[in-house]
Amino acid sequence: MTDKISATDITEEEVLNAAFFERADEFIKVANEFCKPSGKSQSPSDLRNEVSASLLFASARFNTWVAANTFKNGEEMRAAKDQVTSYLMQQFQMMLDDNFEEYCEQFENYLRFRKSEDFHHHKH
Repeated sequence: MTDKISATDITEEEVLNAAFFERADEFIKVANEFCKPSGKSQSPSDLRNEVSASLLFASARFNTWVAANTFKNGEEMRAAKDQVTSYLMQQFQMMLDDNFEEYCEQFENYLRFRKSEDFHHHKH
């Protein structure tokens, strides 16, 4: 017998977590699209590195904009720079550590397509 899950069984935190990961997956899909060869003679590794750099820049730019929206002016923002950057760096470090550990544990599974020509068409 299968138990049905009612809407009341799902917490607000679970809904927020699901939305968080759905957004992250969409960003990763876009990055994966940029990693597909475009006919140029660029190595797949170089292309992935360029996409990674662009994604890091976009994240830094967007997070700066988000932070800027919490201040009255540039002086107030500048005064809070250390606090804002420290928070963002801590968050990134935690997320990087979690993902790095997961990839170490799942290395063979996650990179099983690496030697295949289809490597660029799978999720990273």
